[in-house]
Amino acid sequence: MSLTLIEQRNLLAPMRDGVQLALDVVRPDGAARVPALLNFGPYHKDGRGGRLAVDSLHRHFAALGYAGVSADLRGLGNSGGVSPGPFHPGEAQDGHDLVEWIAAQPWCDGRVGMWGVSYPGITALATAATCPPHLKAIVPIHASSDLYRGVVGLGGTASGFWMRADWGPRMAAYNLMPPQWQDREGRWAQVWAEHLAGNTPWLEAFTAHPEDDEFWRSRRVDVTRIDCPTFNICGWRDLYADCTPLDHALIRAPKKLLMGPWKHEFPDTAREAPAAGLWEMQRWFDRWLKDEPNGIDREPAVSVYVQGTAARWRALPSWPAPQGGAAPGTEPGTATLYPGAGGDLEAAVAPAAESEHRYDPTIGMHSLAWDPWTTALDPALPHDHAADDARSLCFTGPALQAPLEIRGVPRAQLRLCASALPLNLVLKLSVVSPGGRSVLITSGWARLQDRLAAGEPACLTVALRATAYRLEAGERLRLAVACADFPRLWPTPLPAGLTLFHGPDSRLELPLASAAEGDPPVWGPRQPGALASAQDLGGGQTWAVSRDLMTDGVRLQAGRTERVRVDGGELLIEHAYSAAVSAGRPDQARMQSSTTVRLQQAAGHIDLQARTVSTARDTALSVDIALDGQPYWQRRWNGGG
Repeated sequence: MSLTLIEQRNLLAPMRDGVQLALDVVRPDGAARVPALLNFGPYHKDGRGGRLAVDSLHRHFAALGYAGVSADLRGLGNSGGVSPGPFHPGEAQDGHDLVEWIAAQPWCDGRVGMWGVSYPGITALATAATCPPHLKAIVPIHASSDLYRGVVGLGGTASGFWMRADWGPRMAAYNLMPPQWQDREGRWAQVWAEHLAGNTPWLEAFTAHPEDDEFWRSRRVDVTRIDCPTFNICGWRDLYADCTPLDHALIRAPKKLLMGPWKHEFPDTAREAPAAGLWEMQRWFDRWLKDEPNGIDREPAVSVYVQGTAARWRALPSWPAPQGGAAPGTEPGTATLYPGAGGDLEAAVAPAAESEHRYDPTIGMHSLAWDPWTTALDPALPHDHAADDARSLCFTGPALQAPLEIRGVPRAQLRLCASALPLNLVLKLSVVSPGGRSVLITSGWARLQDRLAAGEPACLTVALRATAYRLEAGERLRLAVACADFPRLWPTPLPAGLTLFHGPDSRLELPLASAAEGDPPVWGPRQPGALASAQDLGGGQTWAVSRDLMTDGVRLQAGRTERVRVDGGELLIEHAYSAAVSAGRPDQARMQSSTTVRLQQAAGHIDLQARTVSTARDTALSVDIALDGQPYWQRRWNGGG
């Protein structure tokens, strides 16, 4: 017998300052009070953010005896007020108030959980750090407590396409979209007018605050304050591959970590090594919101996918602690390798010598398989980035005689000298197959002007992103050194050279683990069907990289289309962006984007278009809105680059 569900749309929850946040609820009919699960984010509960996987997952949980709640952030979607900007500390306060409001509703038994992929996962972390009395467990998926570290300023560098041509411009459009739930009383029009009058583009935050200043420090979440059980899920090819294990290590409450080989995708529907993420998430909430003794809190706390040609899952008691330390009893071995002037990477200290590298701003295009927004480069087909290696300063080890498993945070200490500043340092660790294919394992970045003075040698240490990777006998390890990772990083403007000094001060340290450690985790069933939505009308994607041989320049051109069924109509979103730079003129790098949104309903259609142009000097944004083809609203912004 199928269970009847009750749906309540656009309920209004008052915050402590009187602003009303809009939320939807789906829950079992005829049930007594039940626990509630909250998804709280900026992607419109009535549009693409809610009508797709969130709505489907909440229906799945409602059938299991939960109330699923999806809510719009302040100033976005159907919620009142004005957006205070991305990842604002006030979101945690609103999340706290929302949890307590939900707990007091007649259909809730007083126990609330939070979950979310990406931004809603970040909101779950931030809310949990305020310790709402009725928040009993959270499941952040592909999330981070430190946005600057994770994506805005990798190693202190200037962000590239993700902030200035992709997610940043897309959010400029989303945050000015009309509410997709349009009530007959007309509240939606008043809310939209408030948003249009008061919301400023989130893109401005990234151009106005390129460094790790108080703006970003105020947005960091102190995860050591979290006192509710926390289940972190992330992927090695995601934006937050480094941040999630770090957050897990710092959390003091009961905790669990699941790391797969994924991008920004749900484990059950992942393209490579899909896992029973929804099953584990369900067990986590059942344990902490329903007091079910299902044993999840007594199982190994960490499930890790060890990448490589003989990839495998491992269940482990813990993950190595941050900053090179480790939890008692989990200290891995360390292998130290030294780059030599001849391009080798050996266990013996390299003789004193120097290697020179000329800054090439076009390096980086061939590792874009790690871009979380695109599925064009399927992670199941490792992408060869030997072309980037050929333009980098590379050091390659001998063919391994036995497997080598790296698990944790690799670190490189290098003695360097830069001829001019500013300049970035980019380190990439890769595995080279016997046939010569180079597959990226992990990367690290640093802004040299923070560590060096032009023309003066100095030693610096760079932590690469956390990883778990097994190299097989016959494969070789490679360390590539460069000054660019385009378009992930914005290129520095000046031609420059980098000198690497070989000897005991230049070395690579690898955290090693026993290849026999950890049995495979015991999974329940995968449930991809529970994430499918009838509201998803499909879409498409384009992704092209080219090189101009006349100018020695590279260009990325990409686009994505999404179609979503919304109440009384359809939502079409099209986003396109490009990024280009030439080897000889890094100061002329340029990125452009266009996001077009059409909301088609019975009463007519609303069109919104946001366009950006970014150079080394500034980022210009224009937004135009039309009602039934007639100009309605426009705005122009210009921010320093």
